Amino acid sequence: MNAFSRRGACPALSVPMQTGDGLLVRLNPVAGGPSSGGPSSGGLSPKLLIGLCESALRHGNGIMEVTARGSLQIRGLTTDSAARLAAEVDALDIAVRTGVPVETGPLAGIDPQEIADPRPLAERIRASIDEAGLAPRLGPKVSVVVDGCGQLTMDSVTADVRLAAVRVDAGVRWRVSVAGDGWNGRPLVTADEGSACDITVAALRMVAEKGREAHARDLTERQLVSLAGWLCSTSLREAPPSVLPDISPSRGEITLPPMVSPISGVGKEKPAPKLPISPPEGEMSGRTEGGASRKPSGLFPLAGDAIALGIALPYGSMPADKIIALAQSALSLNTTEIRLAPS
Repeated sequence: MNAFSRRGACPALSVPMQTGDGLLVRLNPVAGGPSSGGPSSGGLSPKLLIGLCESALRHGNGIMEVTARGSLQIRGLTTDSAARLAAEVDALDIAVRTGVPVETGPLAGIDPQEIADPRPLAERIRASIDEAGLAPRLGPKVSVVVDGCGQLTMDSVTADVRLAAVRVDAGVRWRVSVAGDGWNGRPLVTADEGSACDITVAALRMVAEKGREAHARDLTERQLVSLAGWLCSTSLREAPPSVLPDISPSRGEITLPPMVSPISGVGKEKPAPKLPISPPEGEMSGRTEGGASRKPSGLFPLAGDAIALGIALPYGSMPADKIIALAQSALSLNTTEIRLAPS
């Protein structure tokens, strides 16, 4: 069996993808490796980034790319060098996130202007996806966005399910939508954290029932109505957040209680209006893939006297030796963390 992923699939570190200039791998790092503790931000210390770039120089063609979703791509690998790169990443103690992408913004958890820190909810969704065993049943391009809605929103990053923090009288709630970006996604419901997590997993289960080529845009109108309507039931509102409504194995639908009226004239198998999903990004760097609503470049005030400096890479890529020089300069200025950002 071919160990390389097909074009259009996600070229993870363990399954590189064949391209015109050799094998390509993509890394989605977890901040500080497995021993960091607390919610992960996807950042790296300058020393870790230097070590990663040095490994890319040894084993690839020396070109580093940041995708529109804030992942790092390394090109020009061979079968042997890709294996050595993976071993060195492991030796650097860089934890690489796998499974269904659940993405947060580049300033998540450190932006004083964000409505809520999205990282705890993102971690909760990842754990629920793992518990439900959904990752092997979903295609590599299925994704979730959790947006704390601060200085750098994720409005222009498309996703199958997106959750955006909103302020209400009762505090913070999460607006859940599917199949699109922050402007054209299909709104479903505004809910508390636990219910928003449950609806997200329910939507992904529906997608999984349709096969690995499916996205949330393929859900029928009936399925979308059932997702939007299940919170209308008092019994469901009072149920523990971990309790999901029944989902039909054959249709992937939530069974609504009798008090929730279906929309008349909706065909059970009629697909909902098609909404855009990010195109296959196998070779796409950030500039060609679409990204965050405001470009993450310039100065961003953080809590206290701290400042984040956003630096845009030309066309989403830069030679590894130049990134090493940049990280060395950051280290000399006592920079503690470098985060990859959607561009």
